[in-house]
Amino acid sequence: MKFKNKNKITFRAQKEHVWEVRQKPYPASKELPDWWKQMPPYSTHDNKLTLNPYPTITVKKCAPTLDAITAGYIVPLWADVMVSQENGLPLIKWTTQEQVFDVWTPSQVSTYEISDGFSPTIFKYHHGWTIKTPPGWSCLITHPIAYPNLPIRAISGIVDTDNFETDINTPILVKNNFEGIIKKGTPMFQIIPIKRENWESDFVLEKPNQFYFNMEKLKTTIISSYSRTIRVPKNYK
Repeated sequence: MKFKNKNKITFRAQKEHVWEVRQKPYPASKELPDWWKQMPPYSTHDNKLTLNPYPTITVKKCAPTLDAITAGYIVPLWADVMVSQENGLPLIKWTTQEQVFDVWTPSQVSTYEISDGFSPTIFKYHHGWTIKTPPGWSCLITHPIAYPNLPIRAISGIVDTDNFETDINTPILVKNNFEGIIKKGTPMFQIIPIKRENWESDFVLEKPNQFYFNMEKLKTTIISSYSRTIRVPKNYK
């Protein structure tokens, strides 16, 4: 689908090696995981146990989930790497002359709380792309939402990419005791542009029956009610 968009994210190759050898970031919607492709949109259920005569939707018909896993762009791993264990800690090796990973020194992450099941060693991934967004736009850098079971996990952060002009060395964790090859093309982290704005919070009590009426309006359509009545399409190219 063609659309006009005044907002543009630019990925700048920091050197010729990046341009000639390394894979480019791509829209997250371009490559969805197998579990999503294989999931049916509706599940079967026993009509004796429910008054609902219609099939139950699965997460594949959940528009908020789809919007999350297809948001922004994926930065892939640009070379195969071999992970081995040495003294209970992961060691990463590769065959290219250019460096794929580096390690954060322990003092840089001294009391950072590591997720259960992951090694305390924190790596830096050298992807080689400088990310540039329009004025007022930052980027949420996070683990690829559609890939929760990778042997690695990116640590999230927000970078003001309209002003930041150098490396974003996203911290990467490796699963405890994992050994094997992480293949070229594996999604390493997801980039989601976000507009910087100031916010205030407020708390109110809804009018009597308002929540009920809102739900009734939503249920006046049977199939894809959220997508048809509420959802605003998000596009990334």
